[in-house]
Amino acid sequence: MSRGRIKENDTVLDKWVITSYQYPNKPELGDKAVWHFDRSKNDKGCFKVEHTPAKGEKHLKVKVNKQQSYGTGPVVMVFKTSNRSNAKVKMKVWNSMNIDYIITQDKLPGVPDKAEVLELGVGKGLIEKYKSKYNL
Repeated sequence: MSRGRIKENDTVLDKWVITSYQYPNKPELGDKAVWHFDRSKNDKGCFKVEHTPAKGEKHLKVKVNKQQSYGTGPVVMVFKTSNRSNAKVKMKVWNSMNIDYIITQDKLPGVPDKAEVLELGVGKGLIEKYKSKYNL
């Protein structure tokens, strides 16, 4: 007769999925989260999470304050005037505007509607970097 704990299944899994429901007894009522694990993609934890909200649940829209900036750095955008290969590359700099506001807007002053954004960032150093990279 052996003493101690019973030996458990010690096999190490390489891929597995964990599904959790907000209400386990009635999964159709609440939200559902599916966590995907794969040691070849990420050995520290999950590599993908799928979240399905409950029926009728709507996410709140985020309000972005136009003047709230991230420090004192300007927002720099490099864009092409159209999607053509010979389109002009231009740079636009905003000194006191939030980058989130710029990303969420459909129309921006000085940027055409058909413009293709190449790079967008915050900081004074990016102005010189983009000037040398795109020959502006």
